Amino acid sequence: MRIPGIKTAKTFSRWVQARILGGALILGYHRVANSTRDEYGVCVSPENFAEHMSVVFKYARPIHLSKLVEDLKAGSLHPKSVAITFDDGYADNLYDAKPILEKYQVPATIFVCTGYSGEEFWWDELERLVMSSQSDLGSLRLEVKEKSFLWDQSDAHNEAVGLDVRRKFSRAVYRFLLPLDFEEQNHAMNVIRNWSGIPSDDLPETRSMNHTEFIQLANGGLIELGAHTRSHPMLHHLSLERQREEIVSSKHELEEIIGGRVDGFAYPNGKATPDTKRIVREAGFAFACTSLHDVVRYGSDMYELTRFWQRDVDGEQFIRGLRLWGRR
Repeated sequence: MRIPGIKTAKTFSRWVQARILGGALILGYHRVANSTRDEYGVCVSPENFAEHMSVVFKYARPIHLSKLVEDLKAGSLHPKSVAITFDDGYADNLYDAKPILEKYQVPATIFVCTGYSGEEFWWDELERLVMSSQSDLGSLRLEVKEKSFLWDQSDAHNEAVGLDVRRKFSRAVYRFLLPLDFEEQNHAMNVIRNWSGIPSDDLPETRSMNHTEFIQLANGGLIELGAHTRSHPMLHHLSLERQREEIVSSKHELEEIIGGRVDGFAYPNGKATPDTKRIVREAGFAFACTSLHDVVRYGSDMYELTRFWQRDVDGEQFIRGLRLWGRR
């Protein structure tokens, strides 16, 4: 494992204390894996993640996010506090991330979707099907209510379509599906499954944890679980009734699964409107995370906590990235 140089590490340690005095850093991750595909840029390799956690353990004060929130409210936050979070609930959070967190005794909060028990998230399945299929891109037509998708690029019918074109096509379909509700997304994905000609994958690399694995993840107390809705919709595109259903049901289902209280929530795709924040608060959550980048400080909105999202870089670049964000 590459360990940051002593000079850099000491500088980072002093920077953390000075820069976030009166505040804290919340770091965001999705996956810890050596993935064969990472079209969305959400994977951090186990080696690099271990270096990140080594830095956090040695030069910061890692604490649970719930403790960070308590200290913020009480005005007693340690000046080098850092909280680790994950969104979505990928299976590699249990099998690859948890052992590293245990090695360095770094607490974490993992926000999970309760409706994807052991299944592949739709955006990962979409990317896998499109990139693996040999089907004609121009033959895929999606009709969802009054919305339609048809790839009309000049290279859509080229039999020798390259990976770059398929990647562009996959992103276009992703943008079409993203604002839809779960049932609409599922209807469209059924059409895409038939179009692709790719057989179903019984145990995809990008699957979510099942409910038994949620319990295993929380065992030992080092990792806290938070809710991330049932089906990961863009909440602000849904009616208030559907938002409430997704938010409240995810809390109740997760509490039933783990047999304990769930206080934290993370907004899918990171966006929170005033109405959505109100529903989260009324549902009984104590705090919620967005995808906005900033240091969390005294007086921060507990239902709009900001985070810094991490890339697949080594320990030295990890330190430089945090210092850069701080200057911004």
